[in-house]
Amino acid sequence: GFLDEHVKVIRDVYRERLNVMLAAMDRFFPAEVDWTHPSGGLFLWGMMPEHLSAVDVLRDALEKKVAFVPGDAFFAGSADPAECCRYLRLNFSNAKPDLIVEGIRRLGQAVKEQMAGDAVPSNLRADVICA
Repeated sequence: GFLDEHVKVIRDVYRERLNVMLAAMDRFFPAEVDWTHPSGGLFLWGMMPEHLSAVDVLRDALEKKVAFVPGDAFFAGSADPAECCRYLRLNFSNAKPDLIVEGIRRLGQAVKEQMAGDAVPSNLRADVICA
């Protein structure tokens, strides 16, 4: 019976963490970024404007001590690099709520900085392949 009880507890924990992440994204992400509202799983997806690159945002985010997985790693086949490079895969399961809020605040800042910059997206530069 341990597993049945543990599943009930962990579902509540993950639901809380998801809701904390969603609220933090509402608060700290620019309006141009969309995201999923999953009903299961351990991740959600952020979708940035087409001219942004998750690889570039990741570079800035890492300087702020926060990480995510760029979405291009999850596209199968011959996906359009300009399309797949704008996705962020965010995990809400392994951090406590206060760290989720701080991480999303930092990540939102990195996204805003990329949006304000005039840099050429990584998928259009010869030194980085994003596909």
